[in-house]
Amino acid sequence: MTMSQTGGMDVNALMQRIRRLAMLDTSVFDEVRTDTAATVPAIVIAAASVVLAAIGGWLWWSVAGVGGSGKLFFQSVILGSIFALLLWGVWIAITYVMLTQVFRARADVNELSRVMGFAMLPLALSVLMFIPGIDYGIGMTSLAVLFALTTIAVQTATDAPAGQALAATGAGFAVWAIVLGLLVTSSHVWAPGPFVFDNGAEIMRSFASSFRSIGF
Repeated sequence: MTMSQTGGMDVNALMQRIRRLAMLDTSVFDEVRTDTAATVPAIVIAAASVVLAAIGGWLWWSVAGVGGSGKLFFQSVILGSIFALLLWGVWIAITYVMLTQVFRARADVNELSRVMGFAMLPLALSVLMFIPGIDYGIGMTSLAVLFALTTIAVQTATDAPAGQALAATGAGFAVWAIVLGLLVTSSHVWAPGPFVFDNGAEIMRSFASSFRSIGF
């Protein structure tokens, strides 16, 4: 199955692939890897998944009643989504360099971009982070499944052994996650979705310090 190249994106084919990926049908990666018309849909999926995750983080913040949800929407949903997508490009670049320059494996950056774009889909699960009690679990699960699915996707786009594909994917993911984590402090939240939890931790530490300073 390939995307129609006439009249833009084939929405029906895209939805079928999304449905199959949701059912963990990883043969989708074999299809999109060589389908040049799937490049734009892959970017759309990556962007939509990041934005949904950002909205989930914002909803979690709003439900928690911490305050400043308007400021958080601008910082996390808008700026955070932009930073996450830019860093996703860095993730792809690192994975490509690791595969081709470090491990001397065959890999095509366009193929990697397509399969890794579709593999971003699990991040959209973070939109459910607003559900009390399981919010943290949902956020962490979305990141874990994102990494696992991306590793599988990368394996389909290279002739590198599984261990090397895992190492290359892990290196890129580490940079993506660490930098996004560093973009979150008690004063600003320039990262989406589960990374908002970092801000919550900062706030709790700030509260604890305040109580200690007044003798509690």
